[in-house]
Amino acid sequence: MDKDIDVLVLGSLNMDLIIETDRNPYPGETIRGKAFYTSPGGKGDNQAVAIGRLGGNVSFMGCVGKDEYGRQLIANLIDNHVGTGGISELDGVSTGLAFINVFKGQNTIILYAGANGQCTIDQMKHYEGMIKRARILLMQLEIPLETVVWAASVAKKSDTMVVLNPAPAATLDDEFYHDIDVLVPNELEAQQLLDMEVKQRSDYDKMVTMLTDMGVKNAIITLGSKGMIYNSGSGIKHKPAYEVKAVDSTGAGDAFIGGLCYALAQGMDMDRATDYANAVAAISVMRIGAQSASPTAKEVEEFLAKHTK
Repeated sequence: MDKDIDVLVLGSLNMDLIIETDRNPYPGETIRGKAFYTSPGGKGDNQAVAIGRLGGNVSFMGCVGKDEYGRQLIANLIDNHVGTGGISELDGVSTGLAFINVFKGQNTIILYAGANGQCTIDQMKHYEGMIKRARILLMQLEIPLETVVWAASVAKKSDTMVVLNPAPAATLDDEFYHDIDVLVPNELEAQQLLDMEVKQRSDYDKMVTMLTDMGVKNAIITLGSKGMIYNSGSGIKHKPAYEVKAVDSTGAGDAFIGGLCYALAQGMDMDRATDYANAVAAISVMRIGAQSASPTAKEVEEFLAKHTK
């Protein structure tokens, strides 16, 4: 089968409902909000948009409710050059929602899975052909785990690279690791996956080695402002983050993963692809927002030209 989709994202679609306050209310108390706005979100959505903004050939598989928020999320994907042929609009369930209260630079979040929780194997089988047509299948863990495992098995039989961002962290079967070509947890997720605590720098080396020993072909652990570490089976490599003036790290992790998949789809090896992903994340933290902070390919090229010695 022809591989006419570079990256297929199977994941979550949320509408973020954000209210700013001076503090959290006490139980039974009503307080006034300072500002309210909505924003498309969900890890799957954010990562797909990051790829689309870079100019990648990317499509989406997932579920929304047959409601106004669902229509807005689909329209936003289209506006950001993401194919939406794999999205089911479901009756009787709301689009996924995140209720976010922002106060004094902190936030509390209540997540309602809604239609994301209905991304069952039976529902996604309608789009099985898209997995077979994709060069890369990118997934997270904000939809049912059994659907993620099923999709990975289809991908492996179809010579489709499987990239998994295990967020939120969950217990994975040992056999599943063998279906993962690239695993990209952050520091906390890696500790949760491996049930270990980082006490010294050498523990990062142990974690990426443990992940490849479990069957993952490439293990990448993102470390925020400390950069990243990866093991592609032929050795461990540390890479620092680019030194930039960060103003908002909200979408950095999703920007990194989007940049990584875009770069791999362009034929870059893992060393170049991780450099590229680091640059995408660095640009994103210099801007406010998540999806709106993701750069274009031209911006990344200019950044790399300036920061690469």
